[in-house]
Amino acid sequence: MYFDFPFDNEENIASGDFVIATYLVSGVSEQDALARAGKFAIGQTVGTWAELPGITRSMVEGYQARVLSLELIPAEPVCAMLRVAFPAHNLPSFAMLQTALVGNDVSTALCVKLLDIALTQTALKRFRGPAQSVSGVRALAGVMDRPLVLNMIKPCIGYSAEEGATLFYESAMGGIDLIKDDEVLAEIPILSVAQRVHAYQKESQRVCESRGTAPVYIPNITGRPKYMRQTAQMLVGEGAQMAMVNFVTTGLDAFAELTEEFGDRLAFLAHYAGAGMMSSDWLGYANPVFLGTLARLAGADMVMTMYPGAPGSKGYLEFLKTVQKQKLPLGQMKPVFTVVGGGVTPLNLSAVIHELGSDVVLGVGGAIQGHPMGARSGAEATMAAVNAAYAGISLEEAAKDCPPLAAALGGFH
Repeated sequence: MYFDFPFDNEENIASGDFVIATYLVSGVSEQDALARAGKFAIGQTVGTWAELPGITRSMVEGYQARVLSLELIPAEPVCAMLRVAFPAHNLPSFAMLQTALVGNDVSTALCVKLLDIALTQTALKRFRGPAQSVSGVRALAGVMDRPLVLNMIKPCIGYSAEEGATLFYESAMGGIDLIKDDEVLAEIPILSVAQRVHAYQKESQRVCESRGTAPVYIPNITGRPKYMRQTAQMLVGEGAQMAMVNFVTTGLDAFAELTEEFGDRLAFLAHYAGAGMMSSDWLGYANPVFLGTLARLAGADMVMTMYPGAPGSKGYLEFLKTVQKQKLPLGQMKPVFTVVGGGVTPLNLSAVIHELGSDVVLGVGGAIQGHPMGARSGAEATMAAVNAAYAGISLEEAAKDCPPLAAALGGFH
């Protein structure tokens, strides 16, 4: 039984229409690993854990997944690396792709964590990917030659349109490139997306008249599919240029429908809120899959990506692999503009720039609103730190000509 379907060589599927999943498998032994891998491929497609009557050869050849490789890893407990090719015509949506790759029969066949997804060239043509990408976002922000800086308005929720406009104005006057809502704020009784757009546009005009440029506002439109579509349409009508969606919680298909319809008119920032709940050491999705490959296939122009801290810290390798998946060549698909957030401050952003280069958006929240001299000074300190890092100047040297940066050096640790 081991020398026929559901087993195959990679050469036989390379020119076909397949999605290839790589798994970390736990709870297997040398005696049962191959048989269980075969049952997994069957159970995720044409069959189940028990042998069934009525499965024909044409069903198997056309719709059954195929095990491409299985390598045991000497460890305690015993684990393995498994690669399985799924016919792409089984997967007409992200919902069905996720059902087949990590749902359905997993609980009765294998304990798996999805580490990677690859697509044959034929399967890749099913996806458009980012419409705006790095170049489009840069054009909207008017910044082509350095990392972009994004501020998340803090406090996160509970303020009025007038109070939010003041927060927006102060950060904007400090020279920030992009300003977004926090992920927990969408529609609340005292503050709608439409109210924010109107209020912040007025402040943006004031900033532009004063500084010559103003940041692009990114409202959070996360919600039910109908609401997101209607809100995206409103944004287009109001002249907005970007929008944010917590794509993990809305679902990839709802997000992909938005990017397909509005991607040529709005740049989309995909937020990772909830991704941490979908991964553990042995189950779920590795971040490079969800925040890298899947978000890119769904059309995200920017993806919020958690900064794990300094090089060598736990999670740093997975962070780098996630960024790779957002940027490495993928057929004709454009790259994602990586947005790094989560504890980024003027003190540590040089490490991000050193590792990722200039094509990165630095998400700085509390370090701006929580600056000891106020949000405007926090923004000025952040921009001074970016310029120093990009020019190869130490923070201490740059702080001599920037009192807000000097205050930040004394206030954030």
